[in-house]
Amino acid sequence: MRLKTTPEDFRVRELLEWDEVPTGSFVVHQLHKEKLSTPEALSMLARQCNVDRSAIAYAGLKDRQAVTDQYITIERRAVELDLPSLRVQPVGTTDRPITSRQSSGNAFRIVARDLRPVQAAHLRRSLPSLIKTGFPNYFDDQRFGCLRHGQGFPMLSVLQGDFERALQQLIAEPSPVAITGDVKLKRTLQLQWGDWEACLRIARGPAYEPLFQHLVSQPDDFRGALEGVPLRQRVIHAFAYQSFLWNRAVSRLLRGGVMSAQRLRLTTLAGDLLAWKYLAPDREEKLQAMRTPLFGPDGDGGSEPFRRAMTAELEETGLTREDFLRNEVPGMIWKEEPRDLLIKPRDVGEVVIEPDERNGGSVKATLQFSLPRGAYATMMIKRLFASSWYAQSHEDGEERNERGERQEYEPRNARPDRRPPGGGGAGGGNARGTAASRGSGARSDGPRNDGPRRRLDSGFSGNEDLDE
Repeated sequence: MRLKTTPEDFRVRELLEWDEVPTGSFVVHQLHKEKLSTPEALSMLARQCNVDRSAIAYAGLKDRQAVTDQYITIERRAVELDLPSLRVQPVGTTDRPITSRQSSGNAFRIVARDLRPVQAAHLRRSLPSLIKTGFPNYFDDQRFGCLRHGQGFPMLSVLQGDFERALQQLIAEPSPVAITGDVKLKRTLQLQWGDWEACLRIARGPAYEPLFQHLVSQPDDFRGALEGVPLRQRVIHAFAYQSFLWNRAVSRLLRGGVMSAQRLRLTTLAGDLLAWKYLAPDREEKLQAMRTPLFGPDGDGGSEPFRRAMTAELEETGLTREDFLRNEVPGMIWKEEPRDLLIKPRDVGEVVIEPDERNGGSVKATLQFSLPRGAYATMMIKRLFASSWYAQSHEDGEERNERGERQEYEPRNARPDRRPPGGGGAGGGNARGTAASRGSGARSDGPRNDGPRRRLDSGFSGNEDLDE
């Protein structure tokens, strides 16, 4: 199965409402883009139309490898732009900038290609149960670019108090998949690590100079140097590990409430996650009522069953609440934020199965649906093609690599994120060779060779808080 063969195969339309105020000073625009991220599109708009970037507001980020429509506001300016990859036109006025709170989600039209007929049949069989009982609101691979690019989780290193390792991961860990000049620079920084004056000469520009200037003057203050990493980069990496822990806590929670016969496996960059085929009405009700927030040391942790699951994840990683307070780095501080565990698609259209004109002998499936804000359409697709948790192969919906071999469940980076033996200290290129030995911090969830399969039908780990 292939997604995003072309940008047109993945269409996203933002569902957003605003109050039309004819005398308002904020002009609402519709922004249509292709093969551009939202920040890239906004930078292009600001440059082409001579608009102050700070005057532009938007509700959410949209996928780069897609055709997307979203809304923005520009203060006191109405602009039009018509480029091959970006179109902008005014559609109204309002009295305040657009924010994410005005978004109810996104509508999707997705084409899944290179399917065998048996996979298309699996998709059709899976859809009714998904519509009826929903799926777990996991963060998908888009959130974990740090794993795809071999960095692991810098935020975990911060929480462990290893600020030098975190800095190496952020700025001196070359990606195994990227082909940009940045890869060469990071390899050079690995070799020169510890010689801060050399690093300062090599890495020019606002993304590097502040932190290396800091290390030249204070060679051992890696915590302070982290503050020189661009704020957006720090925030993204903090969210990545926060999202990873949320996924693991949800998957752990579901072990106690999804019966063995209904368990499905979702494979991600950050490890395998548990989902369900069907849920009994009472269990669905419990999950919908349960508070399951992203972890923050300032919060109460949500409902008791989820709080226990998150506490177990933190303990397994060796983290305590005190670590979050003792090892604070600006821009890498977590706050508790609400997130629903169970979501259901809306406005689901009929699945259209047709011959795939791009892959001879295969078929393609076109799906249309809407999801609430923050939900991942790619995770819904994974749920539709998911196999039993206990299956030895993917059976009907098995995924195969380009050589036709069955893909293994276990992700390539499935070992705890840890510093290689002998690493540490300044000088001598101590960051070399760390990508292969370090891994991603992911692990495969749930039982493997645990004897007879047990029916876990005792609810969700005990006493749920259902009155919130």
